Amino acid sequence: MKSRFRAWTGNLGIWFFALTGGICFAAFDRCGYMLKNYGTIWAVSENPWHRTIFHRIMCRLPVSILLVFLLFLFIDWLRTYRLPEKWTQTWSSLTDRKYCFFVMWVLYFLSFLPVFLGGYPGIFAADAPNQIGWTFSGWLTGHHPLLHTGILCGIFSLSRSLGWSDTTAAAICNVLQMAALSGIFAWFSRFLKKEKAPIGIQIGTMVFLCIFPFHALMSVYTTKDTIFSGIFVFCVMQIYQMCVRPEEYFAGYRHQCSGFFCFTLLFLFRNNGFHTLLLCMPFLLLYLRRYCKKLLLLFAALLLVNQFYNGPFLKWIGAESGNSREAYSVVMQTLGRTYVAAGDIRPEEMDVIRPVMDEEILALYTPNISDSIKNYFDTEAFNENKTEFLKTWIRIGLRNKKIYIDAFLNTNAAFWYPGTAEEYLEFVCFDIAQDDPNYPHVQMKPVNDLFYEYYKSIGTDASFREIPIFRELLSMGFYFWLMLFAGLYVLYKKEYAKLLWMLPLWTYMGTSFLGPTALLRYAYPVMLSAPLLWFFILKKE
Repeated sequence: MKSRFRAWTGNLGIWFFALTGGICFAAFDRCGYMLKNYGTIWAVSENPWHRTIFHRIMCRLPVSILLVFLLFLFIDWLRTYRLPEKWTQTWSSLTDRKYCFFVMWVLYFLSFLPVFLGGYPGIFAADAPNQIGWTFSGWLTGHHPLLHTGILCGIFSLSRSLGWSDTTAAAICNVLQMAALSGIFAWFSRFLKKEKAPIGIQIGTMVFLCIFPFHALMSVYTTKDTIFSGIFVFCVMQIYQMCVRPEEYFAGYRHQCSGFFCFTLLFLFRNNGFHTLLLCMPFLLLYLRRYCKKLLLLFAALLLVNQFYNGPFLKWIGAESGNSREAYSVVMQTLGRTYVAAGDIRPEEMDVIRPVMDEEILALYTPNISDSIKNYFDTEAFNENKTEFLKTWIRIGLRNKKIYIDAFLNTNAAFWYPGTAEEYLEFVCFDIAQDDPNYPHVQMKPVNDLFYEYYKSIGTDASFREIPIFRELLSMGFYFWLMLFAGLYVLYKKEYAKLLWMLPLWTYMGTSFLGPTALLRYAYPVMLSAPLLWFFILKKE
């Protein structure tokens, strides 16, 4: 053991990556702390040790480096550790049985029942009421994924035709969603078993999927993000199989057809799903250049489906295209903060900005969400003068760099800082437009008060923030840090191909950072993928 420790401490590589990781984690931690407490990372303290953000990072650096170093040693030890043979044999005998997949499916479904009973018919909030209300009012829009809108409207139409209440319709939606998500979880476990993941990973995954409270909450959250997250995990598995066994994956068309189906569903359930895949394409083509023709064919087919969906298909069904303003949250937030902070915006520049966002709209700036400005953003005026507008935005940014950085970081801080207080997952039902019969009117009617109080404390009240360790484990920032650590570790081990297995998580988070806000349902795909990250870290090439 002593000789192994000497080898570790004398390894310059481990210290280099410990230093790199220490700098990254110290920077994320201190920047997040400053944003949470001061709203800016540029606040100056009278304490000479904490005078600027750079002083704060340097003070935190020794602890961060040591922690990363110790974690590297711990993972190295985990890769060599084996559970007792008796445990391994017992687990194998249980999971090798004929109906194991269906037993796991039922087990995961049962793990969702407490939240369903505690908050019957489930969380009916976020976009779902508008998706149904807009459609039943005669306005069909691609702003929200039409596949998900069609499923919701189909269930509500059938329920109303049978004389059932909207609360019953919402319950049916959530029971079906629970069945789908529990099936995805069972497939997840099956994948780890098939890939001979360490027994500890397999057991840990089962426990994580059963008891982690946000899995249960998301299972009854009537939003596109739930099923999208499960599809996202399938897509990560597809890319893993594509990279690990390319000769098998590209032999024939069975695996490619299944990949095409998963990838298509990914962008049909979320508009940024296609961009997540598009950013992966160059790296996969470089790595899998021997199979570039078949890979190009797969991506070309996905591109054609995406173009057909957003063009001829929307026109055929009479649906409006989604508003492109969704892609400009960073522009809105940076300009809004610059205006509110009395930054340097010149009169001739304001003349360019005003037709798109006038002073009253800019004054609505909210640090952690762009909706207050986005809802009034004039997309037509922006498109008419897009080039000049973006040039003006860049010129203003060059003079107001610190304000722009603050605006960007404030909007997405909850994604990467575990100590944030902005993330939320309300355990409620929305009943908007109560006098409009086209809108759904769903009421939460708890069947079990104990379950209701528990999940309300987790979701709406976020009481877990008062409990150390649990506060971090239930924060979406922790799972971003896990992604970062996984990337550093495989670089340290020179297992570069594993970066491709993790690539969809990074491209998805990259597109999410440019979004309107940081919500838990947006980060849920990464949280659900946590067992895959552990499997990738511990798997020996």
